[in-house]
Amino acid sequence: MNQIEMSSIDVTKKIVAIVLFGRPTQVSGFRAGEYFQVTIDPAMVSPSGEYIRFGKNQGDEIMGWQRVDALTILEVLGEWDGDEPPDMTIGANGVTMIAVE
Repeated sequence: MNQIEMSSIDVTKKIVAIVLFGRPTQVSGFRAGEYFQVTIDPAMVSPSGEYIRFGKNQGDEIMGWQRVDALTILEVLGEWDGDEPPDMTIGANGVTMIAVE
C-alpha cells in the first residue's frame, strides 16, 4: 500500500473544505457518509483551540462542536474573507469510475 502523506496547515481565513473524521486510509470512502463539506472558520474555534463549531454557513454538512484533532482536511474548495461565501472550485471535464459490465 502507498503511504498517505499528511501535514499540518494553518487556517487563517474561512475555507470550505471536504473533511473526514479520523485519518484517511487506503480504504477510506468505501462506506457512505464518510466525507463532509464544512466551512472552517477560525472565528468559530473554542478558546482552548480544541473544538470548532460547524453549521453556521449554508452547505455545512456537520452541525455543532467537533474536536479539531478528530478531523482531517482532504481538499479545500474555496476560501474567503468576510461574510459572503466564495466561488468554490467544483467541477471537472469528466470522471472515470468503476462500473459493472
